[in-house]
Amino acid sequence: MCFRGENVKNINIAVNICTYHRNDFVEHNISKLLQSKFFDLTDRDYYGKLHIFVIDNGCELECHDGDFLHVFHNKNTGGSGGFQRGIEEIRNSNIDFSHVIFMDDDVKFELDAFYILYDFLVSVPEQYELNPVAGRMFCLDKPDIQYTAAEIWNYGDLKHVEYMRKITPDDYCYGKVVYDSGADYGGWWFCCFPMSFVRENDVLPFFIHCDDVEYGLRCGRTPIIIEGVHVWHETFDKRQTPIMLYYDTRNPLFVNAIHFPWLDSQAVLNKWHETITSYHVAGDFVSEYYVIRGMLDFLKGLKWLKHVDSERYHRRLLNMKGNKWKNAISWRVAEKWFKVKCRKGRNQKPQKLKFSDIK
Repeated sequence: MCFRGENVKNINIAVNICTYHRNDFVEHNISKLLQSKFFDLTDRDYYGKLHIFVIDNGCELECHDGDFLHVFHNKNTGGSGGFQRGIEEIRNSNIDFSHVIFMDDDVKFELDAFYILYDFLVSVPEQYELNPVAGRMFCLDKPDIQYTAAEIWNYGDLKHVEYMRKITPDDYCYGKVVYDSGADYGGWWFCCFPMSFVRENDVLPFFIHCDDVEYGLRCGRTPIIIEGVHVWHETFDKRQTPIMLYYDTRNPLFVNAIHFPWLDSQAVLNKWHETITSYHVAGDFVSEYYVIRGMLDFLKGLKWLKHVDSERYHRRLLNMKGNKWKNAISWRVAEKWFKVKCRKGRNQKPQKLKFSDIK
């Protein structure tokens, strides 16, 4: 479907991909993109309008800096650091980009997703020029099921727009635009931001998880969703490991402290307590420890987060081990520290905790 009208804009898109030991996936996706109309000299509409920036945190791909493909080695700073390096390379290029797509390395896609997105952007209504466009995510193992169209943060109790929607030709119209999705952000399996926002905003160094949440909330505009702008991706329940629990504890706490400082701190503490209790009762002391560790590191604050060597610290985390007795001490330390920080000092009366004081 073509959106182009009279007021056609000059659109140049940078695709920002971070990869780590997924060479087969990313090489396939690069090859597929290079076969698109964006790289066809004979195509007058799309040629030259898309560049690919690949940040290889595993330093395995061959570096390349051509006309349209740019591959850079990077230390393993996680997805967050990789996407940030991509932003820096895009900013430093001599190309006047209008938009940046953040895209996972291990997605499957149709080229139509890029054509539909481009056609929309060239004539997007003025009032929506600064809104991101969220790519829908379909289930990799169930190709006709849409897992989500965009995300509602809900303080960490995540909700999905059009969750588990069955896709049929009768009710899925390629090019149909939804401006009022009610979503807060789009996941970085595929999400397009205006360069005006990307130019001025860095990714927080979360290493993995919630970088897309925080970035989208910071943008503060409802993501547009378009039928046909979608990718297939493995759902996250298939990727859960104990180390992920660390990031899934620490990073949402940072997100909420930054964007929702008025949250009831006692409720935050109670939810954390319920989580560690569930693992303790199950005898899963490794998972319990990572949830405790996530809280402890959150309490160190944003200054610590921005200065810690994320690659080295991730290696340290992998070697950390919890046990029943160590966890019993650690959670009490974390709980006391949380309460102290919320009250801004030991000498204040134990009134309502102030979550805003933690960051």
